[in-house]
Amino acid sequence: MAQWRLEVYEVPGRKIVNTEGFGQANAQDIRNVTDIVVKKGKSFGGKWGYIPMIENMDPIFDQETQKEFAVMHQRCEESGCVAMGFVAGGMAAIKVQAKRHQKASNAEGLVDQYFRTREEALEWMKTFDL
Repeated sequence: MAQWRLEVYEVPGRKIVNTEGFGQANAQDIRNVTDIVVKKGKSFGGKWGYIPMIENMDPIFDQETQKEFAVMHQRCEESGCVAMGFVAGGMAAIKVQAKRHQKASNAEGLVDQYFRTREEALEWMKTFDL
């Protein structure tokens, strides 16, 4: 289990929030990430997209942290996020877990897709005019 670390990247000229998580996140870590993402997303005014790069994250086993990921989806949607492009690389287990969080969130207006690379996710975001 690696210590949690978060990187936040700029996507110049685009209405996209881009983060990359490393290691094992707990519920408070996810609440903090959600606050950062929502604040940045709202700063765009209107619709925006989110690219969470999750391939370097450890699997989440505790229920409280899993619940916070579902809350993240809800809060992002409520704040104007229209699309999440997860960068999971080739990690099938992390992709399955992210899909579970999306389903649990009931954020039905939020479109999500999974990619091997950040570049693929950025290209997909263009289809939403982001």
